[in-house]
Amino acid sequence: MEFKSCEDVVLNIMSTGIEGLDEVLGGGVLSPSTTFIAGTPGTGRTTLGIQSLCVAARKGEKVLYVAISSKSEAMIRQILSRFSFFEESINIRTFNVSSVERDPLTMLVELGNIVSSLKPDRILIDPITPIGFGFPEAERRRFMYSLNAAINEWNAVVCFTGTLEPSAVKSNVISDIVDNIIYLSQDLGIHITRRYIELMKVSGMSSIQGKHTFEIGTDGIAVYPKDIAQADYSINASGERISTGIPLLDEMLGGGLFKGSSNLIAGSTGTGKTVLGLNFIMEGAKKGENGIIINFDETPKELFLHASNFGWDLKGMDKKGSLKIIHTLPSALDPNKHMMQIKKAIRETKAKRLFLDAVEGFDYALVDPIERKQHIAALSRTFINERVTSLLTCLTPKNKEHQKMCDIQITSVADTVIMLQQSLVSSGLQKSLSIIKMRGSDHEKNPAVYEITSNGFVIEDPSCRKKTGP
Repeated sequence: MEFKSCEDVVLNIMSTGIEGLDEVLGGGVLSPSTTFIAGTPGTGRTTLGIQSLCVAARKGEKVLYVAISSKSEAMIRQILSRFSFFEESINIRTFNVSSVERDPLTMLVELGNIVSSLKPDRILIDPITPIGFGFPEAERRRFMYSLNAAINEWNAVVCFTGTLEPSAVKSNVISDIVDNIIYLSQDLGIHITRRYIELMKVSGMSSIQGKHTFEIGTDGIAVYPKDIAQADYSINASGERISTGIPLLDEMLGGGLFKGSSNLIAGSTGTGKTVLGLNFIMEGAKKGENGIIINFDETPKELFLHASNFGWDLKGMDKKGSLKIIHTLPSALDPNKHMMQIKKAIRETKAKRLFLDAVEGFDYALVDPIERKQHIAALSRTFINERVTSLLTCLTPKNKEHQKMCDIQITSVADTVIMLQQSLVSSGLQKSLSIIKMRGSDHEKNPAVYEITSNGFVIEDPSCRKKTGP
């Protein structure tokens, strides 16, 4: 991909080599261009820059890493070799940090000679903030503009790293001379550290704004773009119906659920929400439709055991590849990463049905109710975009289903809402199902009695209702 300016200069779009970052940037970075990777200590600025260099080097590009450090080149190589992405072929040049603080002009001349000799495609200067640190601000600004003039002659993708607080980035002279500013930050929670990447400035690209999450591991950095930007509202659910696997429920729904719709099952603990969802997945399996189960409480092994009590071989389906289970502990949930995992699983398995149990799993990671609702709405829209029929479950307080129905904010994003209730009658606990709403279709208005048996979720025939009534 390339752009042409009015002077007919060709600008190529180059990949950063970082999973998810190209998507955030709108495709990558322009070449030539300059990018400032800023953040506080420990946020991963050097890792991001080095990883991008190494991926480019592996693809045959000539790259240069300029380390402003008191460490030797041999020591820097030893430290970087801990990462699986490290590429030995990268060129490393070191400049003593105390020298560049006092005499940045000498460094600039030496660096210019190195670049002229190597003619690299990509350059990383790490970090840039100590250069000329001892100069008065006016002199330091003049030096930065001199550096910028030199960079314009290099015809390369140039990145700087720097230690700055968010409020100091925009007032720093570096922000005036770069095309892009990427800011890294982190929240050090009691149970988990959440890392964020944000674009403060982007030139010439259609980027995704907002705070995106990322992780750092031995394989480097992986970026998870904010999910709200991914929603495509041009795709609508089909008018075709599919079976829930429960014949009498299909009748109540006017012929089944709409293919590609997003549907909600609400009810208190013990009402059979999970069993209804598994029934739905097993019905798809009978028809050769692959399925996905997303859950937060039960591990895959526990789910296999639970399903086997009803004669359902989820373990066999999982081994065969017709079922994918995505299990995540709520305390470890990164909503953006989770979204990417789900989309990847849908595309890899070509899934037609999806069961998410339950939306309360997002409460820990998304404390703000508006943010939580936005995420679930984007998730539901993703299922529709991927042409997957989905069932989501939602917990309601026991014996307060009707009073709390208006408090379940996600009912507005669901095409169908099914309420499960249970009450104590003379013969024991009685369970009943009501269809609260169904978009685009008439449906049964009266509740139906049901049971959870060894065959799964079974709705009682209306002609027998008097036998088990209150």
